[in-house]
Amino acid sequence: MGDIDMISHKADGQVNDQVKGQVNCQVSGQSSNDRMLDPKDVGMTFGYKELYSGDEDKKGRFTWQTEVPKDLGKPAEDAESEKWAIIVRRVKVYNDPKKVLALHSIAIQSPYIKDILKAVLSGYPGVTASLKRLEFSGRCEPLLHRWPALRETIVDLEKQRDEGDEEAGNRARHAKLLDDLLSEEFSEVEEAMTDMKKNGVITFQHMWTLYAPNTLIFSRQDNQDRALRLQTSHYGVDRTLQPVFWLTGVYIDFDGQNFGTQKMNISIPNFEGTKRISSLDAFPIDLHEENEQIKMKLVERGARVEALAGSYFRSYNGVGWRIGVYGNKEKHTVKGRVIIDPFGYNRFEPDYAVYVAPLSIPDVSPLPVHGSGVGTRSGRQRLRLGSHLPPDVVGSMGTMPSYVDPCYNLDDANNDDGGMPADGFFDDEDNMPKRPALTNEQKLICTPLVRGYALKEKQWLNFFVNSISDISFNELAFSSLNLPKNQKDLILGFTSVKAPYRNQFDDVIEGKGKGIIMLLSGPPGVGKTLTAESVAEQMKVPLYIMAAGDLGLDARSVETKLEDVMAMCSRWGAILLLDEADIFLEERSLHELERNKLVSIFLRVLEYYEGIMFLTTNRVRTFDAAFQSRIHISLEYPELDKPARKAIWRNFLQRHDMAQAAARDKPAAPLDGFAKSRSSKKRIGSPLMRDSGGQSQGRVDEEDDIQKPVDEELHGRLTQPHKISPDEITKLSELKINGRQIKNFLKTAQLLAIYKEEPLSYNHLETVVTSTQHLHKVTEATDHARGAIYH
Repeated sequence: MGDIDMISHKADGQVNDQVKGQVNCQVSGQSSNDRMLDPKDVGMTFGYKELYSGDEDKKGRFTWQTEVPKDLGKPAEDAESEKWAIIVRRVKVYNDPKKVLALHSIAIQSPYIKDILKAVLSGYPGVTASLKRLEFSGRCEPLLHRWPALRETIVDLEKQRDEGDEEAGNRARHAKLLDDLLSEEFSEVEEAMTDMKKNGVITFQHMWTLYAPNTLIFSRQDNQDRALRLQTSHYGVDRTLQPVFWLTGVYIDFDGQNFGTQKMNISIPNFEGTKRISSLDAFPIDLHEENEQIKMKLVERGARVEALAGSYFRSYNGVGWRIGVYGNKEKHTVKGRVIIDPFGYNRFEPDYAVYVAPLSIPDVSPLPVHGSGVGTRSGRQRLRLGSHLPPDVVGSMGTMPSYVDPCYNLDDANNDDGGMPADGFFDDEDNMPKRPALTNEQKLICTPLVRGYALKEKQWLNFFVNSISDISFNELAFSSLNLPKNQKDLILGFTSVKAPYRNQFDDVIEGKGKGIIMLLSGPPGVGKTLTAESVAEQMKVPLYIMAAGDLGLDARSVETKLEDVMAMCSRWGAILLLDEADIFLEERSLHELERNKLVSIFLRVLEYYEGIMFLTTNRVRTFDAAFQSRIHISLEYPELDKPARKAIWRNFLQRHDMAQAAARDKPAAPLDGFAKSRSSKKRIGSPLMRDSGGQSQGRVDEEDDIQKPVDEELHGRLTQPHKISPDEITKLSELKINGRQIKNFLKTAQLLAIYKEEPLSYNHLETVVTSTQHLHKVTEATDHARGAIYH
């Protein structure tokens, strides 16, 4: 090759395209063969070649050319413009009768102003005032949101100037220049906002002025009061492409190990004219009419959430919900016992796991972010969802701030205990993980939800913390159990010993044989299920009741469900009751291959279970031989004899009187329409009351005169103790029925007594027994026929 080609460029825009050597220049229009280079010469010329866009046609298309366009002027910003404190760019305005130019952007070049804005705009999302070139465009929202702080700074600097500080005077002069510019451009906006706030209204066009980042905003979500720390806001569209104003706020949540922040998106639909600020879906909490009371209530609720940070056995009465397959909320009415366990929620519901960004200890003010955490789904799923769904569907996706809680130990993130003690029992105050306490502001923006498991519904759900209460355990349940004392001691001794002592004698293979398996066999209604329930009440631990139908018949799904249930029960220290377990315990045969799989799976899973399990069955003779070596205690429940039935009658009647006494101590409930009509008929012979002179005294059913005495009188009659004598109890015990039938007879008779407004008596029970005797006789005949076949 010849000498290396060089291309030089002049600063005045003229291009010298002289080349120090030979350059093969090709002219457009030459044949392709003339333009061909030797392949080894391609890209070997040192330097770069500049091309310029030519004239555009009507469709905006152009061709590249080597000449500089002739209509180019000098750049507007050069060395001369750099000396000015502020550069203001303006654009033409069309269809505006009041002005022909509008503000496009502001470039801050004054080091004084930039230094002041570092403090004024501190923590404002997306603004870094320390940059060499600081620009604001459009509505200049950061400057307007922090405009009051800028003016306060100017006042302070002017005071320092008056005291002789010359440097403060220069700073004040430059800051005042920016203040004057904002007043010139946005005075109408400022006046409109002042007027609207004074009247408690807002227009959709001025929504942006109401929501400054870091503002505490109030909203009602799922019929719950919420407070969020606003992070960003902007105009946009919803999934139906309707204009809305989007708010993104952060709140405090608990992921089972640590408290942290999550994000929530709220959309405010477009509206015409003005609208009361308090009627918006979200608005600054300081504009709430009862903001102090609301803040106090939210802080108290946040304290309850903090107190339930861990695993707890509690009672719940309210609505629980979960995210369905299609992203919708599935709501369930839950009334019963639940287990608060957010760590278990993440472990057993990984598709809906909740993770949080670590907290900043001083406060939770949002800072510029990079990366992301996870909101309502796992990380990979969140990336898939967020790529094509609008913000209102993606919802509460967490973000990972660029700061980390100094108390947040990353090694703890790999700790799988989730705050649970070694033996699986629930947290108490002495065993709580040592986490930094939440500040009042963090409690204020705390979520109203805790996650856990509903035992009756057998689902992982989100629970509202205000619907959670302590459990009232039945401490008399175990003592009223109709079993010999030595059997009671044996059962309670096996179940109540803590795991570290229970597992001192382990299997040869680690992890095997750590559980306690008890078999309860006998006919229905003799107390098998009641035994497991009473033990759980005595130990004050959860009872997980599972039937064969809950597991299904598919071998693969049965194994997964069994392993999950047993893992949950081991984690909670719960008692697992497998009711009517005949399908798993029945002896295997050569003709039922599918059921043989189920039995084999159950045997294998049972071997590694580390908790307490009760198995109940009605047919002990058909047991598979492999189960005999895996059962620690086997109790046979015989048919109830007369003394046993008599004891059950006495226990149920005693519980009836206790329930009546407790109801009697409560205020009388208001009468419904049917009860009012029955009460008035029983007491009133004439619709009018008259005095001795025959003058009308008004109707007797006037509520303001007699309703309260009537309510109290009726309440007293409906809560009377039973009137069944010991001899009548003896007579009832001669009925050859089981414990469940005794309970059903008493329940039905009690309802009959309430209807008649009488105390429970033998006559009520006799009526019920007589009415259902035919069913009892049919059952006896069936049992007799079955016995004739199998014996």
